[in-house]
Amino acid sequence: MKLNSKTKIEKLFKDKDNNWNKALEFIVYIIFMFLIYSIGGWIWELLYDFLKHGVVANHGVLQGPWLPIYGFGGVFLYIILNRYKKNWIIVFMGSFVFCTIIEYLTAVYLETYKHHKWWSYSSMPFNIDGRICLLGSIFFGISGLVGIYVFAPRIKELIKKLDFKKIAIISLTVFCVFVIDFIYSGKHPNIVQKYKIIDTSIIGENKLFKR
Repeated sequence: MKLNSKTKIEKLFKDKDNNWNKALEFIVYIIFMFLIYSIGGWIWELLYDFLKHGVVANHGVLQGPWLPIYGFGGVFLYIILNRYKKNWIIVFMGSFVFCTIIEYLTAVYLETYKHHKWWSYSSMPFNIDGRICLLGSIFFGISGLVGIYVFAPRIKELIKKLDFKKIAIISLTVFCVFVIDFIYSGKHPNIVQKYKIIDTSIIGENKLFKR
């Protein structure tokens, strides 16, 4: 009887350890994914502006090389839409609608409380207040498909191949730096105008890029 009780207690602690390990792995995975998407989004926009306009500048609100709108969007889409990955139409439409709403609300917040605009689609067809446009929303939908079917499983495989402790330490350290930047930039946002690339002095101005 004592042996059985002892076995049950050991099993209970083992199950708790397993649950804790799974929870820790999930947290690290989400943070790692968030950082990958945030930094990847920042690099994407940097390259886009360089190739299209021949300029190199940080167009994000934060000081560091990350765009949290990509990170939060990517993580949220994974948590919500990964369960529907058998149906690519749901994944596409979910990404299309959610990211469009987030982009519009983010633009409203920045323009209202930071008194600057960091992007404009005024010259694009089917835009709403220059904050969102149809082409951008389609891009979000396609990005959601790539994120769910390509990046998310690859990131998980990468974490499994590498030393988990090192990944956890690096991810948490970089995330702490991000949080500090997020707090600091809340009061001291990166004003893109200082690069003389984007005119953000007037919210109602349609022309975003100076020539």
